[in-house]
Amino acid sequence: MITIAFREPPRRMFELDDDVLDPSLLAIDVGDPGSITTSFLAKEPGATMRLSTARMEFRYDRSFCAELQLEAYERLIHDAMIGDRTLFTSAEGIERLWEVSEPLLSNPPPVETYAPGSWGPPSAAALIAPRHWHLSAHG
Repeated sequence: MITIAFREPPRRMFELDDDVLDPSLLAIDVGDPGSITTSFLAKEPGATMRLSTARMEFRYDRSFCAELQLEAYERLIHDAMIGDRTLFTSAEGIERLWEVSEPLLSNPPPVETYAPGSWGPPSAAALIAPRHWHLSAHG
């Protein structure tokens, strides 16, 4: 799952309740079959000037005919037969991957332990500060 949190705009027309967090998110589920979900603030219908979180979702399995989808290896073999190299990595790409990975593999950082079920070691929060980790509510 890849989640992108957009920055809050510099000016807002409407006040927000304290319980509204992360008003603009884009979540991309790269699993099979995959989905793209976005949540953002929208004015609630009616006479009040109140914002609520709105949500839009694209689910791959609900958007195309499942009978026409190829299994992973069917797609790979098909692409190889027709010469489509889109999903194939070139030798140069593999060499570059090893080149950038080698320093980390040769000198890995120390393992940091953390409590099961937690968000990980405290240093994980520093990776995305000042933002925070959270679970997506989609599913």
